[in-house]
Amino acid sequence: MHDLILATLCTRITAVYPAQIRAAVEPLTDDQLWWRPNEGSNSIGNLIMHLTGSLNYFLNRNLGGIPFDRNREAEFAERRTLPKAEVLAAFDAMVAGAERTFASLTPESLETPSPEPKMSTIVVEDLINIATHVATHTGQILWVAKMFDGKALDEIWIKTHRAGGTWKSA
Repeated sequence: MHDLILATLCTRITAVYPAQIRAAVEPLTDDQLWWRPNEGSNSIGNLIMHLTGSLNYFLNRNLGGIPFDRNREAEFAERRTLPKAEVLAAFDAMVAGAERTFASLTPESLETPSPEPKMSTIVVEDLINIATHVATHTGQILWVAKMFDGKALDEIWIKTHRAGGTWKSA
């Protein structure tokens, strides 16, 4: 059972959600990537920077041993119109690190103590929290991107789950 849990979390965190984010961002201009409805809201660019920083820290650093110094405030404070390619390159590097991290985890490691004991008791809780966090922000990214083109992302959820192998064939 633990191997199925690990494989499922890995697929969602390293394949399904990143594919949804890439599909949402691909048609956007740099200006659309950094658009925000008001100053108190985050742009898609900020959300991608936040996911990159968060997963590099909580997954790749804490569980994978990959060095990373995080500046969480900067993830949300960025107001420049950074090129989409630059933002996605950092995101893709984080995903590659996540793939290496998951490759280093074993089903037995899911029951080991969390490196963040104030947040979780064991590693599987860390991974569930990470997956939930990524899912939440992926939904926000898709919602904002869909505001630019209402039909652009039709069925992306289904397509990415099928492509990632998280849905069984009928």
